[in-house]
Amino acid sequence: MLAAALALTANHAFAAACGPVYGADGIAVDALGKVWISHYEDIRIGKLDPDSGRFEEYLPAARAEPTLLNRDSWSQTEGFDYGRDFGLYGIALDNNRGLTWSIRFNSDKLMRFSHSDNRFSEIGLPGRIGGRFDLPMDKDGNLWLLAGAADGDSRLMRIAADGSQTAYPLPVRQATNLNVAVDRQGHGWLSLTPKGSPKAALYRFDAKGFSPVKLPDAVGLYLTRLHVDKQGELWFATGNDIWHLRGKVSFERHAVPTANAHPAVLASDEAGNLWFTEWYGNKIGRIAADGKLTEYPLPPEEEMPMALAVDGDGKVWFSAGFNYDLFRLDPADGRIEQFPLPVPGNWSKNAAEGMSACVVKPKDAMTKDLAKIVTLQSPATEQMIHPAAVRHPTGFPEDKGAVVFENNCHTACHTWYRMDKAANRRSDWGPTVDRMIEFNKAAIIPADRDAIVDYLNRHYTMKK
Repeated sequence: MLAAALALTANHAFAAACGPVYGADGIAVDALGKVWISHYEDIRIGKLDPDSGRFEEYLPAARAEPTLLNRDSWSQTEGFDYGRDFGLYGIALDNNRGLTWSIRFNSDKLMRFSHSDNRFSEIGLPGRIGGRFDLPMDKDGNLWLLAGAADGDSRLMRIAADGSQTAYPLPVRQATNLNVAVDRQGHGWLSLTPKGSPKAALYRFDAKGFSPVKLPDAVGLYLTRLHVDKQGELWFATGNDIWHLRGKVSFERHAVPTANAHPAVLASDEAGNLWFTEWYGNKIGRIAADGKLTEYPLPPEEEMPMALAVDGDGKVWFSAGFNYDLFRLDPADGRIEQFPLPVPGNWSKNAAEGMSACVVKPKDAMTKDLAKIVTLQSPATEQMIHPAAVRHPTGFPEDKGAVVFENNCHTACHTWYRMDKAANRRSDWGPTVDRMIEFNKAAIIPADRDAIVDYLNRHYTMKK
């Protein structure tokens, strides 16, 4: 009975009743400073103008005619073409040809979006495509991706701007943890872990084929991520370290000071700085050209930085877990600005139907329903689905502070779950609420501001 009730609640909630699982899966900045995003929970390519705050959405409509949709013009009658479902992985931006590329979630399909006519094209590859966050592209507009073939092997694929493909068999038939990166000339790097091997392998490739490169003994089972910087030199993350291959001759190791930070996504700027996310460290890191490493903490209520890109002014754009918004870090003073993005009405089926996030991290309506269901169950069942486990708001609705928060701050991003997650890192909510008022223009009167801060500081701060 409880399982049926949970399923019913999740179905009625649809995806809009759940906070996002992750932020943008891909971020890229074009030559005009516009910020493009893709998202694996969401069937859209988005473009943000940081100066005006205008956000445009591009997506395939139900009639298979691509269209530019504004938030107030979306029609539930029209719906969306679920043949192009499951959202998007990663992003690549071809400024010269006006193209944006992404991967259909967990599929063998590439999505190519043309800026000139707002049209989408779908291109099939020989097997499921590997790639997330920033998709490697050379100066000629060729994408370099890994695709699994029907026999279980993977191929390195070069996809031209017109969709034509060239396949390159890998030097190892059976392997895991595959990554690829290329320089502007299309010379690249491949990392993988051969089946049964205790150590990762690295290869350089060009038109002549693959050449093995000996990794330092300290490098273990797999490499997390490869990146080629603006100077054409290789960087990679593994464990809690970032390595730099200088001049294709010597490896230089950079240990991340934060323990168990898990450096993941890498990006570089024109000044020779290497930027990286700390998935568990909740920071953005920078390795300067002189080797100095600096860490920039995320706002205390945020966690799990994900996609990463650097704009022409050297400012760093990133996304975070459980939040659809974009963030911009200014290295000059460490300030982080938040750019609110609309939570989509066009959630993919992957997000809408039965994702664990819709049950484990629900918004309040679902949470309250589940709390009511729990009271009807036996004590044994109650231990499995206790209200505290689904983040029921403390003291709601008896506590007036909880009601004020509900009325003023409750959006798809500011769930009770997010408050609970931030509690272990937060000692004073005042600066956060003030930032929502000042930068995000939240319409909160002074009396409500004080009530919200008081409530959150009583229930959602670090344990003393």
